[in-house]
Amino acid sequence: MKKLILFHIFFISLQAFSAVYLKVVYIADHKADCGTKTCLLIRDTPTDAYQIFDKEIEGFTYQEGYEYCILLQVLTPGVSEPAVAFDSSQIKYVLSEIKSKVKTGQTNETKKSALSIPDSSKWLLYKLKMKDGSTKTFSVQKAYLQFDVKKNTVSGNTECNSFNAGFTADSSSFTFDNIVTTKMACGKHSIEPVFLDMLQKITSYKITSKLLYLFKGKTLIGLFTRKK
Repeated sequence: MKKLILFHIFFISLQAFSAVYLKVVYIADHKADCGTKTCLLIRDTPTDAYQIFDKEIEGFTYQEGYEYCILLQVLTPGVSEPAVAFDSSQIKYVLSEIKSKVKTGQTNETKKSALSIPDSSKWLLYKLKMKDGSTKTFSVQKAYLQFDVKKNTVSGNTECNSFNAGFTADSSSFTFDNIVTTKMACGKHSIEPVFLDMLQKITSYKITSKLLYLFKGKTLIGLFTRKK
């Protein structure tokens, strides 16, 4: 009788989650706001931009200030009778293995503030260095940056999609990290790929009352004008 009960439980479980696969993900050293809570930031490869992950990972205890590479079990709902619409909220994520855990010391509390950038200031893209080495000037300014200095975050628009990111700045350096964008399809001639590439390559900046210069090394790759 016990064997029969155990088999019945196993069979029901198999029906509920019949598809299981493994996935490697990389987790950032700090979380991001997502609605009324904070969520993990994950990416599929070390070169991808981080994306907000608002699900729970069973068996995983996160520690801020560490970057992780983990192996996940992804359990998806099986076929049911009668057939029902697929519900992504039923997917379960279970920790299989922590492949690496590296201390970075970067947390939301320890990130430096760029005190010379006015809080809540909004900056419109005026010039952008393109991939062919030319510089494009924008008479109609759609792409922009808006800084929340207290939280060390920046939001804005790529011309096509909205985005959020963190930033670290002091008197000699400036970098964006954990860039998360919406996923609207962009037109053939959209500057979004170049704009996002610029954000990832910035190493320093210069600011005046009306202009924000962004550099890669000594090369100017982006120029923004302050919106009044």
